[in-house]
Amino acid sequence: MSTTRKQHLNVASATPKVGDEYNRQLEQAESQLQKLQQQREEIERKRLEAEEITHQRQDFIDGQIELLERLDHSVQAVDREIFEARQGLKELEDARKTFASHLQTLQGIDPRKWKKTKMPEEVQNAMDILEACENDYEEVVATISEGRRRGFLSTPKSAAQDSFVSTVRQGLAFNLPIIVLGSIALLVYLSR
Repeated sequence: MSTTRKQHLNVASATPKVGDEYNRQLEQAESQLQKLQQQREEIERKRLEAEEITHQRQDFIDGQIELLERLDHSVQAVDREIFEARQGLKELEDARKTFASHLQTLQGIDPRKWKKTKMPEEVQNAMDILEACENDYEEVVATISEGRRRGFLSTPKSAAQDSFVSTVRQGLAFNLPIIVLGSIALLVYLSR
């Protein structure tokens, strides 16, 4: 007799194993995809931060260069003003010494004390001193006037006003196109 043996295939148990494996691989792929997406977002965020830092750095460099140029120009201008002011102060001190010396000299001449016998000599001597004092006076006044024209005796207020006016003119020159375009845009907008 022959024995027949039945062989049972457990199809149901084999199928879920294949499905489970597929689901597991799918979950792994989704997990990897999510990690890659997070990495991509992180890289993009870092790239944007790097771009922002680069722009800020460039803005700093541009601002630094501009301010360095302005400061250098200002230091040179102030040095020039200090030099001219010192020169003007020295000229004023010299003028004061000259005026004080001549004042003392002229105050020391008393025509009432001249001897009648030496009157022509005394008058001539006094006239020579007077003429020398007057010539020195005219020369010193001319020097001081020239210094004022050069600017070493000019008031700081006028220099500040000139600087302010210059700044306003430059600001207007740079912003005039924007003001005109803005006005045109406003007129177009209001005319609708």
